[in-house]
Amino acid sequence: MDQQKAIEDVALIKRMMEESRQFTFDNGKSYIFWGILVTVGIFVTYGAVLTGNGDISGWIWIITIGIGWLFSILAGMKEHTKTRTWAFGGKLVGLIWASCGITMTILGFAAPLAGALHSWAISPAIATVMGAAYTMSSLVYRLKWVTMVGIAWWVGALAMFAVKGLVTLPIFGSMMILFQIIPGLVFYRNSKKSNASGDTK
Repeated sequence: MDQQKAIEDVALIKRMMEESRQFTFDNGKSYIFWGILVTVGIFVTYGAVLTGNGDISGWIWIITIGIGWLFSILAGMKEHTKTRTWAFGGKLVGLIWASCGITMTILGFAAPLAGALHSWAISPAIATVMGAAYTMSSLVYRLKWVTMVGIAWWVGALAMFAVKGLVTLPIFGSMMILFQIIPGLVFYRNSKKSNASGDTK
């Protein structure tokens, strides 16, 4: 019985690895969408604070994050309906980002309301989670540059914790462009290349 179970376990691991190999390229659309959405939210918030309208920043983020989650849920439902069965790698990346997304939402809303996090510290705190999300995702993508993006997020988080204050907003906005939108565009380009090569086979 032990030998049979060991054989079944090995077969399961091999199947999961094979399914993971099928998930080589993310289409990058969610990275791009969230990157643009959050970047706009950051700079709108920055402008509102500079003009003395910082009291509306809460509503800015309720709308921004609400739109983002609605997009993610609808996109996930569409993908699930289209493919029916997701590769293990796709499921794992989805779980990583969904979990980290919930964590960032809690840090962005609940922690400041509870007085556990200064408003300026929201950006560096979220950057640390972004670093973890990219680093864990790199194990699925098997791409070293994704790991480097994760490390860049952690370095940026340390820098923002060091400088403190309102300046963390434009820094975080710049990081979203460099380390979220651009990686999304790279994923999108690689996905297009992968699909094109598959069509020619």
